[in-house]
Amino acid sequence: MAMTRKARVAVDIHQIGLRQTGNETYIRNLVEQLAILAPPELEFVCFTTQPESRLPMLNWPGPVKRLWPHTPLLRIPCSFPLALRQMAADIAHFQYVSPPYSPCPAVVMVHDISFELFPECFNPLSRKRMQLLIPRSARKAARVLTVSEFSKRQLVETYHLPEDHVVVTHNGVSPQFRPLESLAPAVARLAALGVVQPFILGVGNLQPRKNLVRLLQGYARLRKQCDPPHRLVLVGQKAWRGHQVEAEITRLGLGDWVDMPGYVDGDSLVALYNAAEIFVYPSLYEGFGLPVVEAMACGTPVITSNVSSLPEVAGEAALLVDPLSVEELGVAMERLLDDSALRVALREKGLRRAQDFSWRQLAEQTVAVYRQCLGL
Repeated sequence: MAMTRKARVAVDIHQIGLRQTGNETYIRNLVEQLAILAPPELEFVCFTTQPESRLPMLNWPGPVKRLWPHTPLLRIPCSFPLALRQMAADIAHFQYVSPPYSPCPAVVMVHDISFELFPECFNPLSRKRMQLLIPRSARKAARVLTVSEFSKRQLVETYHLPEDHVVVTHNGVSPQFRPLESLAPAVARLAALGVVQPFILGVGNLQPRKNLVRLLQGYARLRKQCDPPHRLVLVGQKAWRGHQVEAEITRLGLGDWVDMPGYVDGDSLVALYNAAEIFVYPSLYEGFGLPVVEAMACGTPVITSNVSSLPEVAGEAALLVDPLSVEELGVAMERLLDDSALRVALREKGLRRAQDFSWRQLAEQTVAVYRQCLGL
């Protein structure tokens, strides 16, 4: 593409400020790294539906334009194409869904297609909307981005996409996730959340795909086997069928042993990772599994699932278990709590493994995709 000006890149950042966990973490870190990279041939404009007063602090020096309305039913097919035409965009970057008609090519990030493989874990209306719109967006996109080789295989096989149409850009881990020099400030922050040591930590929205019911059952088994002093702390906001977690706590009689502080900010999450004895992430399906890398970066020993992208992400730095086996979950927790040498070994391996994941590298790879699509 012959350019007499900078190529204009529109980036949809509407997830920022909505507590959409992985989606929000991805787009926020991407745009902050794009600002640092500042490729001279590209000009970026971010679009949001949030008023500026509601956007969290964002290290983005470029323009941020507001789109109306917030509802995607009108924003995606109407507001966004109009805005792209007005700014003479050369390419646009979306997560999951792009406009059906667009004046410029689109790069679409699809983190995973769990809604296809675990439909029972989603609100039926949301699931049907995703099953209708995301395959169309993926097939129409100039390139599809995804966050693991596992997700790439799923996309290629499920939607019959060409291999070179899908590009893997692994998620990164933010510098704030690190071992703390002193736990004193963390303990004070946790006290405000009603959390006390010692505890086992789980992180993820309260929804069936995160497999928290089996985690609770494994924890109940652990308590029956060896009665440890460790509480179980489950961090995350309630999502589709989140009530099942609370019901299982009651059924198992764990009400005095399980804490659920809900959604927490980044600093509180760092404190939780650092203060936890072990971190357990038994998800049934992940496109990447960002909390695994965050925990490793904080030096927390990790137990996670042996399915989907999680072995790819964890490497040899975690204990891998069958997420469908309550017994394996319970035995792994007991083993890691009892074996201090194993905890130290996993801590060191995890710290090294976390260094393999960088938001800067993700941004550089994304810019390379923009250039390829623009013919630069």
